[in-house]
Amino acid sequence: MIRLRSVATAVALVAFCSACFAAGPADPVPPAVQPLPKVCLDVQSGDSLTNEFANRLKDRIAASGAMNLGAPTDTCDLQLHVPGNLLRFQTETGVMVSTVVIVTSPSGRYLSTSITACQANDLKPCALRAVAIAKLALLMASNGGA
Repeated sequence: MIRLRSVATAVALVAFCSACFAAGPADPVPPAVQPLPKVCLDVQSGDSLTNEFANRLKDRIAASGAMNLGAPTDTCDLQLHVPGNLLRFQTETGVMVSTVVIVTSPSGRYLSTSITACQANDLKPCALRAVAIAKLALLMASNGGA
């Protein structure tokens, strides 16, 4: 009788352990959420079209999902510089604008430049290009390339 209880206990233990293993591993602990890199925008002009371009840059940075816009007093991972007034030129289809955005590290080291032209009434494509260049600079910096 004692031997039968031992066998029954062993079978019950094996069944219990099998159920535990069949359930699989516990849910893994999610990795800590890393804050998005901060990008500071330096606009060196009071020109209304340049300020409009800066606003499109801010919109695209916010929508990128890869970086956040930092305040001027923040320590940022990248600096985006929009120098001077935007160059305007007339074409058959309307006024075009040439934009320049210089990407530097927090210490001022040159990383990249975006030079693009777009319609004066649609600055979004130029802003998208500049944000793409900034994302690439962040990627290079995170991989030790900057």
